[in-house]
Amino acid sequence: MASPSGPRRVAIITFGCKVNLFESEQLAAALSGYTLVEPDDGADLYIVNGCTVTAAADAQVRSMARRLARTGGAVIVTGCYARTDDLHRPHEPGIVYLPDIAAVAKYLERVVNDDFTVLRARPVIKIEDGCTGSCAYCIIPSVRGRDIRSVPPDRVEELLHSVHERGYREVVLTGIHVGKYGHERADGARLADIVEMAHAIVGRVRLSSLEADEIDDRLLALAAAGKILPHWHIPLQAGSDAVLRAMRRPYDTRLFAAKVRAVAAAYPEPPAIGTDIIAGFPGESDADLDAALSFISALPFTYGHVFPFSPRPGTPAADLHRKIGVPPDVKKERARRLRELFAAKRREFQRSQVGRAMKMILETEVAPDRFEGTTDTYFQLTYRGKGQVKDLKKVIIKKEGKGYVAE
Repeated sequence: MASPSGPRRVAIITFGCKVNLFESEQLAAALSGYTLVEPDDGADLYIVNGCTVTAAADAQVRSMARRLARTGGAVIVTGCYARTDDLHRPHEPGIVYLPDIAAVAKYLERVVNDDFTVLRARPVIKIEDGCTGSCAYCIIPSVRGRDIRSVPPDRVEELLHSVHERGYREVVLTGIHVGKYGHERADGARLADIVEMAHAIVGRVRLSSLEADEIDDRLLALAAAGKILPHWHIPLQAGSDAVLRAMRRPYDTRLFAAKVRAVAAAYPEPPAIGTDIIAGFPGESDADLDAALSFISALPFTYGHVFPFSPRPGTPAADLHRKIGVPPDVKKERARRLRELFAAKRREFQRSQVGRAMKMILETEVAPDRFEGTTDTYFQLTYRGKGQVKDLKKVIIKKEGKGYVAE
């Protein structure tokens, strides 16, 4: 499907994690000769970069592919979803499935390289791919690969310099299993080395999701030295040791709590700490839920993402689901209770931000002297004042009515 002599309109729709977002941006940068448009503006070609982490994610991709096919435009589905064997995959005329962005580029007679092109005010750099985990519920190692593939440090350094030279003030380091960065390399490079490098070059460093057992003393020291922004995402998945064992997670609640409290203690003021949790894992009892609610309540989380358990074909948890699955109505009720707890924690954290002085990246101009942006502590809100996108502002958080603003 080569580009014709005139430009074609292409829209890219991304589902899932920051890695998918990064890869969509890489692909967009490779599509010379095409005009990038928003999906609702109408396109000749739609590229859906799909996620498959849950059955709900699969359903989103399927629904989007079908809807876009009805517009008459060509549709390419890629990413993690395209690497699965979903029996419900749409096969409408005009839908093509390609496993990754390199295959998409080749199909369009383009080439994706590893040059980083920034499309947002807080750029993301993917420094690693692949996952060595063996979590019972997870299909990602199957679709992303079970070997760690780290971007060489000298290449990461080049990308960081590119970010800095373009005037960006913050960088997000991401990967499928970012805490394992460098574990396959003979040179001994590790995530902490990349964090130090990023801080020296760009100045502000934010980490994507990091497993509790991979938070080591070097990362905590970098946090205490102000070299990692006060925002961590540490996935819990279950607040009961029995469920954690069934999930094959590499820690227990005691280790997890110790790591979360160590992160909180590394900063002079409370950082933002988010997590993920699965509701209704096969065999989860009412007592397990009560343990989770108590455990989460006791930790300084500021937000949480709750996912009702979703059996992924080919995983051990899918077999457990057939034998000891939690009924859908029970799972739904447990997810509701967990979400209510996290919503309360989020409200409490937002209230605690009022009056605090911190810094904020301006990301989107929404009106004259009005910007949406993100603070050090991942508080996303409106900034009132003069500036421009990419600016780093010193702000004070204020409460107005039911909302919050930064000035």
